[in-house]
Amino acid sequence: MKKLIWILLALSIGAHAFADDIEVPEEELARETTLPVFTKRRVVLNRNVLSVKRFEIGVGAGVQLNEPFYNNYMFGGQGTYNFSETGAINVQGLFWLPGLSNYGDQLIHATPPRESFDAGKAPHPEWAAIVNYEYVAYYGKISVTKSGVMNLNLFGLAGLGYLNMGDVSTVALNLGLGQNFFVTNNIGVRWDLRWLIFQGPDATSQRLTPADNPSATSFGNRIYYNTQLGLGLVFIL
Repeated sequence: MKKLIWILLALSIGAHAFADDIEVPEEELARETTLPVFTKRRVVLNRNVLSVKRFEIGVGAGVQLNEPFYNNYMFGGQGTYNFSETGAINVQGLFWLPGLSNYGDQLIHATPPRESFDAGKAPHPEWAAIVNYEYVAYYGKISVTKSGVMNLNLFGLAGLGYLNMGDVSTVALNLGLGQNFFVTNNIGVRWDLRWLIFQGPDATSQRLTPADNPSATSFGNRIYYNTQLGLGLVFIL
């Protein structure tokens, strides 16, 4: 019996010593996770809000967050055509309310030793027409109740537009991001944060007392980064 055990042990050691190492290519190994293969991938299943090849119109108001001299409030409208679930063309019309901000009014009525300053004598934004590309990065659903669902999407946009400032005008770059909350499948609330970047007349480049009447072309130029926060209603047609 002892001889048989020693023979089996010797055979096993010899087989291990002369065995070849077997290597399996990595691409032939089983993956821990696998993805199903579809001929057509759908990002979202069972969408409640169908927007592809449909128009979206909206109206709303906004506020400028970094404008010291002029009225900070504005209103406008927008229209969007969704040519896919993620891409759309957006057109915006913006209109600034006339007048000055509280700080701008204070500068007009400044008393010595500070000289009065009337920013209304300088050209400033009055209205704009902008064309954007809108990219819908995310569509999702929020369960409000057991039977109630609110739909939303997140988007970013970028585009160019025409900016009118009274006697002068310029081209503006528009960048933004926002979100739509749909209370029904066709009606929603839209908010967005936009940056309107343009080069325009600098009101502080010359003296502006109430008695002055400078020409629109006599001002120096500077680059503005106009930050706007908007809120409105949208309707899918």
